[in-house]
Amino acid sequence: MSTEQRLVIGQTADAGAAATPSVDDHPLLSRRYKTWLVFVLLVASTFNFADRAIVSVLAQPIKEDLGLTDTHLGMLQGVGFAILYSILGVPLGWLAERISRKGLIAACFAAWSFMTAACGMATSFITLLLARVGVGIGEAGFQPASASLLADHFKANRRASVLAIVMLGSPIGFLLGQSVGGWVAAEWNWRVAFYALGVPGIIAAAIVWFTLREPPRGLAEGSVSKAKPPRLLEVIRHLWSMQTFRHLLFGSTIAGFALNAVAHFVLPFYLRGFGLSIALVGALFGMVAFTSNGIGMLLGGFGFDRLSRRDPRWSLWGPAVMLVLAVPLYCGAFATRNPWTSMAFIWFANLVLISYFAPTAATMQNIVGPRMRATTAALTAVVAGIFGAGLGPTLLGIASDWFATRAFELGDFIASCPGGRAPPGAGEALDGACRAASTEGLRHALIAVQVFFVWAAAHYVLAARTLRQHLFVPSAPPATQGA
Repeated sequence: MSTEQRLVIGQTADAGAAATPSVDDHPLLSRRYKTWLVFVLLVASTFNFADRAIVSVLAQPIKEDLGLTDTHLGMLQGVGFAILYSILGVPLGWLAERISRKGLIAACFAAWSFMTAACGMATSFITLLLARVGVGIGEAGFQPASASLLADHFKANRRASVLAIVMLGSPIGFLLGQSVGGWVAAEWNWRVAFYALGVPGIIAAAIVWFTLREPPRGLAEGSVSKAKPPRLLEVIRHLWSMQTFRHLLFGSTIAGFALNAVAHFVLPFYLRGFGLSIALVGALFGMVAFTSNGIGMLLGGFGFDRLSRRDPRWSLWGPAVMLVLAVPLYCGAFATRNPWTSMAFIWFANLVLISYFAPTAATMQNIVGPRMRATTAALTAVVAGIFGAGLGPTLLGIASDWFATRAFELGDFIASCPGGRAPPGAGEALDGACRAASTEGLRHALIAVQVFFVWAAAHYVLAARTLRQHLFVPSAPPATQGA
């Protein structure tokens, strides 16, 4: 059998697929079960993002306690997390095409929660880096498996809306991670904050294992695929042959680069630039992220789902517009010297920006068949993880140190200002100069990174030009599927 034939089988229900006469009556497609499925995946998504977000609110006390630089913080939140998160995404996505996805999600959930708790035992940059790598290993399997699982329960014209609900785990997770993390760190210390999130996550992982069920592949589309999933190289060749996928991959990765850079350094910016307490910043920014990201996620999912029923290209046109609109809002947030004005800008910037998430993920699922969806999500996550989540915070940290060095006029900034502060006993003048340079360096780096959002928007526009010819149609004969 040729590669093309195997790809067609993997994408369509014609060869090796059994028609399901009354698919809507299947127990796993009942409203009650699908509601529970979405809720459980929302809980898992919440812990997924909370375990990421907590590092940003704890970054400043960790930096001062362990004597780190912004480059170190960028590595902890970027490359350190993304290395194995990205590398393992592909084999775990490949595995999700072949084994129980709900079992894989439960195992990964327990693993990343355990490693989050282990972060609290770190005594140096290296030990904390290793623990963050462990968190990345656990979280690598969640997104590909959950996206594929949802696609088998919901039809194409509802996937962005459902993914938007599950992706509410991002704002809820940021609220949980930043507010609880900031409060616990203020009452006890930053180590206890890691324990407070890690232990409950292990318990929640058991709920995934005992209450979810594995559906047949292609269930929601009325055709249960019995064929073997295509090989990894076949999937890669098929995806790369689509101009829509190439531009969507570039656009989402570039947007993720800037988004992760901003997200991991915005709280240190408020702690340095406005002299606010860690507990206050954690609580305030947790509420800002929860409300703005939550509303933006739902608007992007439900809004662009509705618009795409008129023209499917709105699932890409809409994100392009929002990416461009986010730029002046973020620039205003980082340029102003008033903390409340800055947070108002941040609120609207987050709402606008985050709306691109759900339609992007849904489009990735809608251009491939049931036996390619987890692998597609995993391959996308690899590129986004390395160049987005990995390089974004890391390079912004390097840029922040570079700008701070240029702003510091009393010698070598890195040597004179360990952890961004003057050494004990060095005097208030030097400490003030260190803090001012550290703040201005971060401010300029955060403003400079905004150009990447405009670059990303251009790729979304280009991806929309060929979207309609690449959408997966389950009922189409093999000749029209274009493997």
